[in-house]
Amino acid sequence: MSNEFKPTVFADVRESMDVKDYLKEFGCEVIEKALAPADYVVAEDYAVERKELHDFFRSVFDGRLFEQAERLAKTYDNACLVVEGDVVYAIRGVRTPQAFWGALAKVMASHHISVVFTPDEAHTAMFLCALAKKLQEEERRKVAVKHKPKMYTLRQRQLLLIQSLPQVGPERAETLLRRFGSVRRVFQASKRELLSVKGLGEKTVKAITEVLDTKYPGLEQQ
Repeated sequence: MSNEFKPTVFADVRESMDVKDYLKEFGCEVIEKALAPADYVVAEDYAVERKELHDFFRSVFDGRLFEQAERLAKTYDNACLVVEGDVVYAIRGVRTPQAFWGALAKVMASHHISVVFTPDEAHTAMFLCALAKKLQEEERRKVAVKHKPKMYTLRQRQLLLIQSLPQVGPERAETLLRRFGSVRRVFQASKRELLSVKGLGEKTVKAITEVLDTKYPGLEQQ
């Protein structure tokens, strides 16, 4: 319907294209931007962090979850964590489910961040769209991206540098840094070395090497 309100959602450039496509399909205007912190911003004072279930478990044990929760809470008045995947199935296979629920409890109690569970990317987009519409249409909130007020740790800066590469999210950045040992070595890696990294295919490696090796436009004119 042409008269229906169309909410705006800011989405991090590294976030899932499927979620972004679903958001557009459900009637949202999607603006891609490098967000720090948050994966999505649905109102001036409301941010959303999205984690696939396997990444949620990893972030609990390496401490990323609590670092991200702290930054969100310090930057936005309201924040939400979306955990995406089959939670019931995953919990059955975990030796210490207390760690899962304990992590959620800490995020909610210590940082006042809401937690929402979705089964897949389509339902994540449905939730984001509904939340954006609720906040923007009924409460007349504008959408604006805020910047993180505190300094990143060295580890966080290293991960963000690697995540600036095409099709490289948090997990791939972690894998690349563990494989090569430093940011410089990742950038210096040959195509063959990159292809030897688990999870990196020809298409991704081609995109990475193109960014790293292509001459800067206009360089020959200087």
